Amino acid sequence: MSAEPNKRRKLKKRWILLLTAVVVVIAGSLWVADQFREEEKQLRSDLRQAVKKQFPEQAARVADSFGLSRFDVHPDPTNPMQPGGNTVVLVHGLDEPGSIWMNLAPELHHRGFDVWIMRYPNDQPVVESAELLLDHLKMLPLAGVQELALVGHSMGGLVARELLTRPALDYQQSVSYGEVPPVVALVMVGTPNHGSELARFRAMTEVRDQLVQLAKGEANWLGGILDGAGEAKIDLLPGSRFLTTLNARPHPQGVKLLVIAGIASPWSEKQIDGFIANLHDRRPTESESMLADLKDSLVSLTNNLGDGLVTVDSARLDGVLLRTVPGNHSSMIRNLTENSERVPPSVPIVVDFLEKVFAEYSI
Repeated sequence: MSAEPNKRRKLKKRWILLLTAVVVVIAGSLWVADQFREEEKQLRSDLRQAVKKQFPEQAARVADSFGLSRFDVHPDPTNPMQPGGNTVVLVHGLDEPGSIWMNLAPELHHRGFDVWIMRYPNDQPVVESAELLLDHLKMLPLAGVQELALVGHSMGGLVARELLTRPALDYQQSVSYGEVPPVVALVMVGTPNHGSELARFRAMTEVRDQLVQLAKGEANWLGGILDGAGEAKIDLLPGSRFLTTLNARPHPQGVKLLVIAGIASPWSEKQIDGFIANLHDRRPTESESMLADLKDSLVSLTNNLGDGLVTVDSARLDGVLLRTVPGNHSSMIRNLTENSERVPPSVPIVVDFLEKVFAEYSI
């Protein structure tokens, strides 16, 4: 009778040991990767370059899918395209399969903007994405564009900042030579300006990206490497060499900046203020210090949650206007389905900001 319980105990012990070993291996690999970030990044880049060299046709096919394209809508005689007028370039983020602009792009077009969408290898180093963006912006003067605004979601905001501030790219010199139009505004939506710890787990978003491409019939069996071998993940980690260098530079001159951060928490800072005020009315004066501490804790909890991927403090930039909106990393800018009548909270803020910037620029 005792043999069966002993067998179950041994089996349970083995499972516990196995799970413990798995946890130790994962934790150890994360620690090692964190200690040798730049070395891992170089290995990933070497792998990508080796694959491109070994499979040039596949690499060329994938490369052809990237670039700048004008937002295409059904012709509307009452609202014709505005070539070269109030141009906006939308730059997506990490492992984005293409749906992030499903609400903003049509609304911008409806309001008379000339909308362009940039697609790039979203897992490659941010520096390379900024270089690619610069190359494609050089086609805009040929399309009659005289000035433009950039809107970046998530890592797209970092790509735009790198483009505008990296000395080696010298965007302003390209403007002075007439190679590219001047950028008058940059809106960063859910951008991890100080990094995100969750970038470590980009493998899950990479799977989603490739599945969406498969559903569209655009999948490539080497797409998971040719669109970047995960170097961007290392750039996005807090304290990375890339972010440290980027954040040490001054903000681009002559460019109006706006940061929009999402808050997935069920309460906002305004609601917290109301809650604390209500408690203050019910408690004696001696509790003011306690209530102040409680408010700080609630605000900190809300900001640290942020949009679920990027905290409010990570999105924040010194000297740059910050707007917070309810929603997670995606819902703050897009709906779950195309048929939804909900207006994502960031959309009217972006449109209003850009209309004001272009109005001021044209004076």
